[in-house]
Amino acid sequence: MNEKNLVSPFNLSGEKELRTLVENRKAYTLNHCELNIYETYERSELVPLTFNDLVITSMLRGKKVMHLFDKPGFDYLPGETVIVPPNVTMTIDFPEASETNPSQCTALAINQQEICSTLDFLNENYPRANNELWQLNYQQFHFFNNYELAQLINKLISISTGDVLTKDVLANLTLKELLIRIMQMQNLHMIKDNLNQLSAGNRFAYILQYIKAHLTEKLNIDTLSQMAYMSKASFFRAFKCELGVSPVDYIIKERIQLAKQFLQSPYCSIADACFKSGFNNQHYFSRAFRKIEGTTPSIYKARIIKIFN
Repeated sequence: MNEKNLVSPFNLSGEKELRTLVENRKAYTLNHCELNIYETYERSELVPLTFNDLVITSMLRGKKVMHLFDKPGFDYLPGETVIVPPNVTMTIDFPEASETNPSQCTALAINQQEICSTLDFLNENYPRANNELWQLNYQQFHFFNNYELAQLINKLISISTGDVLTKDVLANLTLKELLIRIMQMQNLHMIKDNLNQLSAGNRFAYILQYIKAHLTEKLNIDTLSQMAYMSKASFFRAFKCELGVSPVDYIIKERIQLAKQFLQSPYCSIADACFKSGFNNQHYFSRAFRKIEGTTPSIYKARIIKIFN
C-alpha cells in the first residue's frame, strides 16, 4: 500500500461565484507564477486544458482521469501531483463529479525564466554527481506527494491567496524549493526504478542497490561512504542534495516499507516485522513507523487485515 500526503482542500466557491460547472477557475497572479484553482460539479469527459508555462497540478478533492503524452488514461486522486510541460494539452475526464462530490485541483503555472534561473543557480553552485545536470524529468510526471512536497504546495496556496505585502518574494523563494524537491524526488525514483542498469556507472544507484540487497543487515554509513569513494561528510551531503533525503532516513524509510509487507500477514507479529525488516529495537521501530506513516504498527496492521478480510 502506497502512502501519500494530502494538500489541504481550498474552500469551495459559493453558488454565486460559479461561472461554469466544469473547471470553474479562480486565478491568483504573482510576478513569477499563477495559481489556478479548478472545480468541477458535473460528470464530463475529454475536457482539454493547456498552459503556456510549466504547470504543477495537485489534486485536492474528488477524482479525475488524466490523459497525457498519448499514454493510457490514469486515475488522478488527492495526495498526487502531475507536472506538465509548456503547451502540452491535458485531456481530463470527471467520472464522479457532482454538486455533492465536486473535484478540485490546483494548477500552478511557473514562468520559464524563473525555472531557468533556478536550474542555472543549482548547476553552477550545487553540481550533481556523475556530471549530470539539474533538470526536470518529464518522464517522471505523476507521483505521490511526500510530506515536504505537500507542505510546500500548501504554503504556496497560502501565500498566493493571502494579502501579505511581500507575497511575491515569499512565493519566489518557495517556488525554488518546490522545484528542487520535485527534481530530488524524480532523481530518487529514476534511480530506484533503474538500479540494475545504472549501478555500474552511477555511485548512488550502486549504493541504493547495495542497501536494497543488505536492508535487513547492519548498515554502516562509514562503509557506504567508502563504497562511494567519498568522505563521510561529503557522502552525506551529496546524497541528501541529490535525492532529497539523508542516507540514514532513506534506510529507515525502506525498512518501514519492508515492515509494512510483513505486517500484511496475519501470522507475523509486530515484533517479528520489526526484526525481520532490519530494526534491532522495537521501541525505535514503533517511533519511526509512526513518524513516517502517521500511525502505529498495531493500528496499521489491524487496518490492513480488515481490508484484506
